[in-house]
Amino acid sequence: MGNVMHSLKTLLQLPCGWRCSRQIISSDGITLHLRGKRKTAQCPECLKCSDSVHSCRQRRIQHLPCSGQTLWLVFSVRHWYCRNPACSRKIFAGSLAPFAGSHL
Repeated sequence: MGNVMHSLKTLLQLPCGWRCSRQIISSDGITLHLRGKRKTAQCPECLKCSDSVHSCRQRRIQHLPCSGQTLWLVFSVRHWYCRNPACSRKIFAGSLAPFAGSHL
């Protein structure tokens, strides 16, 4: 099982800043739980960096089939406070790039 998961992570080529925290292989398919490793995020409105986490939510995305099985990616997405008083956006979600576009 360990070699299969290592091969799967290598095949996916997880980009820098992401790590796989859990893997599940079941009759429903393969589910990978991914977590961001970054301690800060950039506000998409004012482009200032924030290190102030508001909350964390899960987002589930169906990926292309892998070895004939459905592949699900479950992200723990951090939501951040923008601490720039001049910015109109007070809370923003961390980016899922390159896995998915923005979720507004």
